[in-house]
Amino acid sequence: MNDQDADERLESLLQASEQLDRDVEKLIDRVAPRGRRAIISLALCRAAHEHALSQRLLLDAGHNLTALALLRLQFEAVVRAAWTKQGAAESWLDAFTTPVEGVKHREPIMGPPIPSMLDAFEPFSPHVAAEFRKLYGTIGAMHSFVHGGAQAVVHALRPYPAEKLISALLNRNLLQWYTANCALVASENVLLRPRLSVLKEKHAQCMPPAAG
Repeated sequence: MNDQDADERLESLLQASEQLDRDVEKLIDRVAPRGRRAIISLALCRAAHEHALSQRLLLDAGHNLTALALLRLQFEAVVRAAWTKQGAAESWLDAFTTPVEGVKHREPIMGPPIPSMLDAFEPFSPHVAAEFRKLYGTIGAMHSFVHGGAQAVVHALRPYPAEKLISALLNRNLLQWYTANCALVASENVLLRPRLSVLKEKHAQCMPPAAG
């Protein structure tokens, strides 16, 4: 793929991703969670969706470094959404939902590292956990962009290859599908499940091959 072809492919993919975003948002808006576990999980799904929207807008504007950093935030929000609904202990939920005294903005409690979250909800969703482990190996490279590492420095000095932006956008879109998946799990509404398959089929062209 030459530079012109890659640029055209990226532009086409951004347009397809915009429609995916609309459909994911419509699905999330139909979810009516019950209970603190589902409410927190859905909130994290909304956070992941917002990170995804921001990525697309930034990529479209050519602000690639910031967009790539957000991919890491999107991934962590999706994993935390899945873990909260199916892996978090009741004691953690108790602590997380307990108001923190004092004037400083500090967290009541943080969740465990990503690998521990994957271990916790794997018995409930082994396929999803396996896919997240694959993505973890890819998204891990974005750590450098988040924390101002070597990749952030190098790609601030020269254009980021369009082929790599395409790969990042495909992974971002796959995470959007998993965001919709997590939202439906939080809803516990089996009548909404067919919408997930429709979403994947409709937008298969803007996700990695054989994704989901």
